[in-house]
Amino acid sequence: MSRPKSEDKRKAILEAAVRVFAEQGITNAPTAAISKAAGVAEGSLFNYFKTKNDLMNELYFELRQEFSRSLADFPHSGDAHTRLRYIWNRYLDLGKAHPKRLKVIAQLRASGKLFRENEKPAFVFFEVMNATHEVVRNGELRDAPPEYLVLAMRSLAEITIEFINANPESEPACRELGFRLLWKGLAGQ
Repeated sequence: MSRPKSEDKRKAILEAAVRVFAEQGITNAPTAAISKAAGVAEGSLFNYFKTKNDLMNELYFELRQEFSRSLADFPHSGDAHTRLRYIWNRYLDLGKAHPKRLKVIAQLRASGKLFRENEKPAFVFFEVMNATHEVVRNGELRDAPPEYLVLAMRSLAEITIEFINANPESEPACRELGFRLLWKGLAGQ
């Protein structure tokens, strides 16, 4: 009879994976290094995650859930500007507070090893798509694929976070400038 799995141990493994993936990259990070960083035997890691790919997928899902939980007070009834600004600010806040998480989620997205069910768009994706569609409905970008616009917003946010993390004194100006670039680009101004 197997022992019950500990949620604390599972979380420790996921947190260790964030640290190790951020430092070594996904491809170069052996499960032995993750186990060691989590303070568990390598066999224990495989009791929680059958393969490294399973670990990566669970981590990706958890990181996306963290972001979704940070949107609990999302202004659903706000106009497109308000909703996009809200998402922009939350994404920047999380990226600034947790740069390793942002780095790892980008690596996971680029890995080509995510299960299809984990690649399904999250709530925030639909909110950004709806808001961008409202903004571009009659403008020059009206025929742009909404998915492309969402990726453009994410890229601009990640560039802004990277710059802010390297130049913290410029945060207020860069936060505003980045959003203005996004908004004016979408609105065709």
